Amino acid sequence: MMVQFLVSFVSILFNLLFWAVFISVMLSWFSRGRTQLGVWLEQIVRPVLAPFRWARIGMLDFSPIVALLVLDFLRGIVLQLLMRLL
Repeated sequence: MMVQFLVSFVSILFNLLFWAVFISVMLSWFSRGRTQLGVWLEQIVRPVLAPFRWARIGMLDFSPIVALLVLDFLRGIVLQLLMRLL
């Protein structure tokens, strides 16, 4: 029972991080001014994106794409480890 809760919690946490990165990127593309939501999301997303800031080519920043791929990979690993505890 506790493991199922942990699996659900970890899955929701990774989903929230995924959507926070995605929405932050969309806001940076389409928002003309800094919104309160954008500032708040940037505070959450900055530590996630920081290790991947090397993924730039010219003016293009691929760190969100790399971060989303790594988050998805880590989600799979963590969930598999938790499922083995069942």
